[in-house]
Amino acid sequence: MTPTRVLVAFSSRSGSTAGTAEAIASVLRSAGFVVDCRAKEDVDDISQYRAVVVGSGMFVPSRASDGGGFLARHAAALRDRDVWLYGTGPIGGRAGRSGAASAADELPAVTVGRAIGARGVATFGSVGMPDGDDPVAALVPADRREIRTWAAEIAAALGAHGKASPCRRHHWHHVAAPG
Repeated sequence: MTPTRVLVAFSSRSGSTAGTAEAIASVLRSAGFVVDCRAKEDVDDISQYRAVVVGSGMFVPSRASDGGGFLARHAAALRDRDVWLYGTGPIGGRAGRSGAASAADELPAVTVGRAIGARGVATFGSVGMPDGDDPVAALVPADRREIRTWAAEIAAALGAHGKASPCRRHHWHHVAAPG
């Protein structure tokens, strides 16, 4: 059986989202998937992938804030794939894993995730940035264990043979700095 191919696509100005993408890709590779981890602007065709994980510093529903409009460019193809979104940076509050939130309190990444039918959304702090590069990002550092746990949940959802479980349970995950 041919291993399932997964794309981890990201846009990253400071390197934080790229660092998170590499961490996610590493976990998926360890689970037996063939994973390409690439900058979104370098991705022209997603037809060879069964699942796509998309990362950006921010997602804003009203504009192409996901690294040049990746979601809009690949909208038709994404409908036939399992998709997860993650955002990085000094975002969100200190809510930890969130339960139900009002629409007004919902993070933009979750709003976008719901709109495109993503299987899950996660937000993380900054990864891989040297101290002093961005003092704001340092306020919300990422917990690499949370990133690995989320990536393992993606691998489990895709299953041993890379076919998504029939239950398309959405998993909205928000990670913030320890309180």
